[in-house]
This record gives sequence, C-alpha cells and structure tokens, in this order.
Amino acid sequence: MQAIKSKLVNWLPHIVVLMFVLLLPLFVFDRTDDHLIIWRYSYYYQMFFMILAFYVNYLYLVPKLYFSQRKVFFFVALVLLAIAILLLSHLCFELLSFDDLRHKLDMKELPKPMDKIDFKPKERKLFFIDPRVIDNFYFLLLILGTSTGVGVIKQVKQTEKEQQEKEKAHQDTELAFLKNQISPHFFFNALNNIYALIAIDGTKAQKSVEKLSGLMRYLIYESDIKTIELRKEFEFTQNYIDLMRQRLTSKVELDVHISDIVSDFNIPPLLFIPFIENAFKHGVSYREKSFIKILLQSETDKVVFKCENSIPQKLKADENNSGGVGITNIKKRLNLIYGNKANLKMSSNDNVFEVSLTIPIIKDA
Repeated sequence: MQAIKSKLVNWLPHIVVLMFVLLLPLFVFDRTDDHLIIWRYSYYYQMFFMILAFYVNYLYLVPKLYFSQRKVFFFVALVLLAIAILLLSHLCFELLSFDDLRHKLDMKELPKPMDKIDFKPKERKLFFIDPRVIDNFYFLLLILGTSTGVGVIKQVKQTEKEQQEKEKAHQDTELAFLKNQISPHFFFNALNNIYALIAIDGTKAQKSVEKLSGLMRYLIYESDIKTIELRKEFEFTQNYIDLMRQRLTSKVELDVHISDIVSDFNIPPLLFIPFIENAFKHGVSYREKSFIKILLQSETDKVVFKCENSIPQKLKADENNSGGVGITNIKKRLNLIYGNKANLKMSSNDNVFEVSLTIPIIKDA
C-alpha cells in the first residue's frame, strides 16, 4: 500500500500536467466553429507524438544511458529519437490526410454552384517536408530538453534517497552492534561482583542473582528496541546500582540521586550504564576511603546525568582512566544518534574522575 501511495505521489504532477494539456482546447476554443475542428485534431495529433517523445526519453534513455557513463550514446540516441518522431509524425500526417479535411471545411464557404469550381486536388509527395515540421522540430527539442531535465532531477533524488536509506541501514546496524556489545560487558561485570559477594555473604549473593535475572530480562526484552520509556531506563539504572551496592564495604561512600519525576518521553536504552560500570570498576577501593556520586534527572527538554568517582592510589598513574569498550561504544552511539546535540564531558584530576552527559529529549528519538 505504501509503495502504491509513493508511486501515485511521484506521478501526480505528470497526471496534472497531462490533464491540463489535453483539456485546454476544450475550454479555450469555441467547439461550434467548424474551422477550429482541424486545429483541435492537429493539436491532439501533435501532442501525441510530443508526449511519446517525452516519456521514451524520460523512462528509458535518461535512466539507461545518461546515468550509465554513456552520455555520448545518450545524445546520439536523443537525436535519433527526434528524427524518428518527426519522420513518423510527418508520415502519419500525410497518411491521415489532414490537408483533405482542411480543404473540405474550406469548401463550405465557397459560392455555388459547386460544379462551376475547377478544383484540382493538391498533388502530395510521400516524403514532402511540410514547413510546419521545422516548427515541430524546435518544439520537440524543447520537449526533449524538459524531459531530460525532469528525468535527471528524478534520478538524482532517487539516488540521494537510496544513499540515505543505505546510510540509515548502516547506522542502525552499527547501533545494534554497539548496543549488543554492552550487554555481555554488563553481564561480565555483574557476574564478577556476584562471584566476589559469594565469599562474603551468601544470602546477599542469592538476592543479587535474583536481581540480576530481572536486569537480564530488561536487557533481552526491553532494550532490544530503538527507544525505551525514560521511566523504565531510570528504574533499570537504579536496580543496577542496587545490585552493585551489595558488594561495597563501609569504606566506600555511595551517593545516588535518581529523580522520581520522569518526563513522558523515550530515549535510546543503556546510555548511562557504561559510565556507572566504569565508576564501580575504577572508583572503588577496599584499602582506602573512596566514593561514587551519581545524579540522574529529567528536565523539560533534556536528561542530565552526572557521575563522579574517586581515583584510588593504584590507578592515579593511569592517565587514560576513561573506561574500556563500554565507554568507547557509548561515545560512538551518542554521535550516531544525536550528533553534536548531546553534550558529553569527561575530566579527571589527581583524585576525582567526572562524567557529565546531557541528552536532548526528542519526541521521536
């Protein structure tokens, strides 16, 4: 249905122009005037060949020759088409005897008696070139030029559309690949935390497995779409933090502020988790005091995420504490989805690593 609608939209201008060309003589000229009958016949006769030339060039020559690196063949074919149309038009004009019809109409005004008129039919040569053919030739050149221009514009637009569709398909594939890389990365980190928790508190480890199963359902069923409700993404982020919280000791200060007031919009899933994973992976120390601060809230036209974590002594020498695969992928996803509309800032000093991400809320994101 969509394909039929698209074709109808593409051909609608052609239909409108053809209707205008074909109906114009019926409204402009007096149909009771016999002398205009031959003019109307000639008009439609001429339009038939002009329309034929237009669409042979538009539908065949332009797409088959002009855009196939054979422009010389195209112009040769265009000249041959013009000659063929003119010769065919002239030949049919002679065979249909339009001049005889014109003569009979003129005879109606001759004085009577008719038997006193010495009328000799005009001798006709089969390949006699009527001067009107010259006028038709210039008109035909205009028609073919217009046809070429319209065909080129159509083909250029179609090429651009196909290129955009290819780029979108490539982008969607790349986004799906990047997002799918997050899931095993997330699962790997979560299992590591549960493994470490088993030796400390078996009951907590059991609850963590239960919570992890809920998170995995989200990853499998909810995040496998282009966008997710902002509320669900906030809930998933909170549940993930609760899971990671269970292995922390008293030496780690965890400060989380996730807003309960959430705008009724959708965003791409799993945009915040890689940064939070990075904070728990690099910001937690069991030998010295450390901290993680997370802020996530929605505003009228944007979502604001901030994350700070301490840098333990053993990691201070690492100047590239910007995360691994997860952070790299999220940067690519943000660029593909939002371009320069998303604002991501990452900075670090001797003691603190900071991330600030602002995402515009787009209704059809």
